[in-house]
Amino acid sequence: MRFEDGRIDQFVSSDKTISEQEKKNLIWEYTQRCRGMATVAYKYFKNELKGDDSEEIFTEDEQRAFMARSQDLAQNGYQDAAGSKDGKKPSFVPLIIVILAFAVIIGAAISGNMLAAFGAFFLVFSALGFYSAFTRNSRGSTFYGGTNSGSSKSAGLSLGIIGLAGAIPLFFEKLLGVSGAFFLMVICVFAAVGLMMLVGFIASLDLKGRKYKEEISAECVGYSRVLEDRSNSGRRRGIYFRTSPIFEYTYQGREYRGIYDRMIDGVNADLNMGPVSIRIDPDHPEDIYHSSRPVLAKGLIVGLICIVLAGVLSFVFVTQQRNAPKMPGANIGPKTIFSMLFGSEDQQQNIMESLGEGLKMPAGKSSEITDEVVEHMAEQYGESGEWYYELATVERYDEVDEKNFNIVFEDHAFPQVGKKGKPDGLGDKWIVFYTLYEYESNGEKKTGKAIFFDANPKEYTYTGTHKAYEG
Repeated sequence: MRFEDGRIDQFVSSDKTISEQEKKNLIWEYTQRCRGMATVAYKYFKNELKGDDSEEIFTEDEQRAFMARSQDLAQNGYQDAAGSKDGKKPSFVPLIIVILAFAVIIGAAISGNMLAAFGAFFLVFSALGFYSAFTRNSRGSTFYGGTNSGSSKSAGLSLGIIGLAGAIPLFFEKLLGVSGAFFLMVICVFAAVGLMMLVGFIASLDLKGRKYKEEISAECVGYSRVLEDRSNSGRRRGIYFRTSPIFEYTYQGREYRGIYDRMIDGVNADLNMGPVSIRIDPDHPEDIYHSSRPVLAKGLIVGLICIVLAGVLSFVFVTQQRNAPKMPGANIGPKTIFSMLFGSEDQQQNIMESLGEGLKMPAGKSSEITDEVVEHMAEQYGESGEWYYELATVERYDEVDEKNFNIVFEDHAFPQVGKKGKPDGLGDKWIVFYTLYEYESNGEKKTGKAIFFDANPKEYTYTGTHKAYEG
């Protein structure tokens, strides 16, 4: 990785190791630098608004170098030592994606549709990952390889895949219910993270032979220590150090100055000042190899834990789905699922209405509908709160065409219920389960009844404890 000046999180010295007190001093200085940059940013934008640079905004050389580096990255993207761009010039596309996604997430959260909020979050997570992978307009970092010429693509693909894994299960809400979709989402995310960690572990085992193929002579001229603040709100500050020797070397007539792609975790370096041997990627001479056995072991353990958790949760999920009360006789195959997800609105509505057709049973047989069954159906259809049961009186059956008809109830607070087939021999009663909602008509407040589950009383019997609404 190219050594870069102008980083407020970086400290350079000729000390291979430092004491605990020196470590604390660096943390204090890093904190002061970060606080000072807030003032610098304010003065910089004030000068931009005024259209002049009459006010001096820098108090330290590090601040001036940091602003210069930031402006260069914004205008040109990352460039290697030869001046060639590592990727495309930064664009506003990611910012637009994030703004639109946050608008959708906030709107969904306000409306109470948390599934849509989670779906939007994971989709934007995936979109930004794939965008980074295919445009490579930033220097990404991976767990095993650190920051190198291929990390942006690898990290972007990993984020994209994990985002898709989290988003796709949410499209199965109608099939699995809200809790089922969330459960499947957790399983998929664990599985995706575990697989990415295991694939990365396997790929990192042969980095010497596959990427860092050439060993060359270099000069260690100093040490770079980079600080990272991983503290959480309300918790103790967590400052982590990464260290690398600074190498100067010549390859194919060009001079380079670089540090390890995968820096050492901690404050102490591994090489003495002076002549050393390093391994580089001949296709990208700035990429310098360094292996870390603790990192490899940690990645393998995390990957295995995630896979095991995904397996255990999958077993629990399948067991729950098998034991969960289902709509009796409903036939939901792959074709139906595909139409529910990607079909037209009319197709989706017809499918949802026709799910009840599986309730039909041979004459003379009946089945019980318990409160557990109804609760499950209410969850599947996103209903919450109190629900009611009623053996409603049918006013008439309106035939829509040769294959469809509507049930019209005497109580017009009920909506019409669409069915397939012929209304022959259905009788004048119908089992309905419903929730209440209020609406206004001609200045008068009224109560409506939203049916989420219904059945033919000649074929089914309700054995639960709920009763009709008395208002």
